[in-house]
Amino acid sequence: MSRKKSSKQIGFFLVGCFLCASIAVAKADTMIDATAIPFEELLQKEYIPASHVANQVSNAASAVSIVTARDIKEYGYRTLGEILASMRGLHTSQGYEYTYLSGRGYSAPGEYAGRIAVLIDGYRADDSIFGQTYLSDDGILDVAMIERIEYIPGGSSAGYSNGALLGAINIITKDVTDIDGIQMALACGSHNTTSMRAAFAQKFDNDLELVFNASKMKTDGRDYSYLEDGIKIDEKGHAARENHRFFLKTSYKNFSFESGWVKHSKEVPSYAYSLLMMDEQIQQSDKNGFARLKYDEDIATDVKLSTSAWYGEYTYTIDDPVWFSEENLLYEGHIQARWFGGDVKLIATAWENHIVSLGMEYKSDDKATWSDNIFDVSTDELIDTWFLDYGDRKTYSLYMYDNFTITPSLDMNYGFRYERGDNGYHGLSPQIALLYEASKSTLVKFSVGETNRQSVLYEGESTSPEKARTVEVVLEENFDKKTKFLASAYSYQIVDRIAMVEISDIHVYGLEFEFEKHWINSTRLRASYAYQKAYEEDTKRTLVNSPRHLAKLNLSLPLYRDYLRMALETHYVGKRPLFTESSDMYASDYLRSNLTFISYDLVEELEILLSVKNITNENYEDVIFPQMNGDLTYPQDGRTFWFEVGYKF
Repeated sequence: MSRKKSSKQIGFFLVGCFLCASIAVAKADTMIDATAIPFEELLQKEYIPASHVANQVSNAASAVSIVTARDIKEYGYRTLGEILASMRGLHTSQGYEYTYLSGRGYSAPGEYAGRIAVLIDGYRADDSIFGQTYLSDDGILDVAMIERIEYIPGGSSAGYSNGALLGAINIITKDVTDIDGIQMALACGSHNTTSMRAAFAQKFDNDLELVFNASKMKTDGRDYSYLEDGIKIDEKGHAARENHRFFLKTSYKNFSFESGWVKHSKEVPSYAYSLLMMDEQIQQSDKNGFARLKYDEDIATDVKLSTSAWYGEYTYTIDDPVWFSEENLLYEGHIQARWFGGDVKLIATAWENHIVSLGMEYKSDDKATWSDNIFDVSTDELIDTWFLDYGDRKTYSLYMYDNFTITPSLDMNYGFRYERGDNGYHGLSPQIALLYEASKSTLVKFSVGETNRQSVLYEGESTSPEKARTVEVVLEENFDKKTKFLASAYSYQIVDRIAMVEISDIHVYGLEFEFEKHWINSTRLRASYAYQKAYEEDTKRTLVNSPRHLAKLNLSLPLYRDYLRMALETHYVGKRPLFTESSDMYASDYLRSNLTFISYDLVEELEILLSVKNITNENYEDVIFPQMNGDLTYPQDGRTFWFEVGYKF
């Protein structure tokens, strides 16, 4: 929990230098950037609102935040977690095993079921047993296949499906026009990390479109042989990881099919889970995959039909030689879950000033099992075994969403989602929003709603939903076509919380601000600040791992026309309470900066990227769930490097 105070000063100095440089370059206005996306175009981009129906970003009920494929490339993002951590009001926490997503004050690591839904082209991407979305090297998607990511804060269950208490993340993947040919990339980085990727996309003469991507990553990981005080723990302290990913996307006429799969293997340092000084590593593996078939058709001039069916599965295995203090014993755990479902929806514009969508959805949590085995490794004899079958669970949903234009300057968005399970669960999630165009440049939004979350299988068969009651006001000001300011104020009350132990209701309120500017010479600036206060209503204590302050700055500017660019990213995360009974124990705040250089077409069709993460070598830690050895925080990487070469055929 110590930190280098000088690194924060260096970070602020670098930010100031780059801001001055960007303003100087911007004043020159000597170049036109054909690839920069102006705000007027961004506002016309379609996002997928609560009904899964395309709509303009400006018509969203809340303050939508977008990261594009160009941002992902220029800032050197390598995981979904890194992308989300750059967005307003979000941050992530990295533990020994997983990365956890936090938003608007709710940040409990180790609590698998998140309160922000993550979707891939409309498919809900979390598993059915833990409700966990995988954000690091274990994520389903290679980030190179992401066209853009949209963060829609606020209660979104009226259309985004169960559990989007604090918002939804919608990932739109690349299609044929974004790749169009063959792409290959090779990369290497710190901790002896290597990766390779190949992508192919083509539209055939018969209108069949095909996109395919395969990638592999391998790293030795950080060396845990020594703690910070220099005490040697073991000889095998590397947290090695490896993944394999595949992604397929194809369409033909009204049909489309999409599938993704990842296998991620990792070693976890034994000292985190045992007080024993052992030379053993814990071996873990996650496999995650899905397939989705979709059909769309205009069944009338003003009525569209959209229907889909999907299948998903998740498998977790662990080999743990340090679970017991006895020698020669090995613990093996195996968790498996699968689910499938489908939906049908109609989108109608038959009524004047209305866009109405009506949908039904079915989901079956078909299988979820957990088995434990204990072996004597010297004799390979099974000593003990344990098996749990969670059974199956079926959930039925009905939802409606309407965008009603009351006057040319006033819209009303309203809708609901009703869900019922065969276990007795039922919940109604209504929401309503007013959007008022005060002037051609000013938009005001006001929304209220109540959102429900059904327990995941790991949490037991609770028939009472967890609820979030939300109120939010948003102001969007477009000073000109390339300058935008956003401010929002919100309040949440999360009641009837689902947890393994009795737990208090939560109250959250906060303010968010974001400023974005594009210059004609392709310099782009985005800065945001979030103030959030989240506390338990019974004790008035701030929630564990909930920072009061989050500040972010992203700056991308050309060094040599648009052939060579530089991008700076800086995050400030305030102090966060630890998992303790004490109310005055915190992980220290920190300021972390990343710097990336990328060249486009210095050699035709060749891209070269060099990224330096944590350029000031900031010493900081993330809050984690208490480990068996007493750890309450997890030290993060110091300065690391990443070099990548990509070529398009």
